[in-house]
Amino acid sequence: MIFSHSSFTEHLYCALKSKEQKLWIFILAIFLLIPIGIALVFEYIGGILPCKLCIIERFPYYGSLIFLSIAALSTRFFPSSAWIRSLFWGIFIFMVISLILAIYHVGAEYRFWDAPNNCTSHSTMIVTDASHLLNQLNAIQSPSCNQAAGHFLFLSFAGWNVVASLILMLISLFVASKGLLKKQ
Repeated sequence: MIFSHSSFTEHLYCALKSKEQKLWIFILAIFLLIPIGIALVFEYIGGILPCKLCIIERFPYYGSLIFLSIAALSTRFFPSSAWIRSLFWGIFIFMVISLILAIYHVGAEYRFWDAPNNCTSHSTMIVTDASHLLNQLNAIQSPSCNQAAGHFLFLSFAGWNVVASLILMLISLFVASKGLLKKQ
C-alpha cells in the first residue's frame, strides 16, 4: 500500500517547510502552464478555434496561476503561514471547478446531456440587410461545444482537461492538507 493510514496521519500532522512550499509552487506552476500552453498553441499555431466551454474552462487555470503567483511572493514574507495554505486551498477549489466544467464538456461531446444554448454552431439568424450580411460573414463563429475539435490517444481535448484537472486537484489537495492538524 503506497499511502497507508500511518503515512496519511503523519502527512496531516507534519507541517510544510518553506523549501517544500517553494518546490510545490514550482511543480504546480509547471503543471498549470502545460495545459494552458497546449491549448494556446493549438489555437494560435494550429488554427483550432476553441468553443465557448473551452474558453470558460481556462478561467480556473488563470485563477490558479494568480493564486500561485501570490503564494510564490508570499513565501518571501510569510514562510510556512496559514495564508499560503489558504492560497493552496483556493487552487484546490479552482481545480474542482475546472474538473466539473471539463466533465460537463465531455458529457456534452458524448451527448450525455445538452451543451449550453449559446454554444452551438447552428445559426438560424435571418439577415435582411446586405451590410449585416457582410458583417455576419466576416464574424468568426466559435465551433460547437458538442463536437470535439480533435482527439489524442482516444480522448478529446476536454477529456484531457478532465485528466489534467484531476491531477492538479489532487496535487493541490495534497499540498494544502499537509500539516493541517497540529500535534497536541
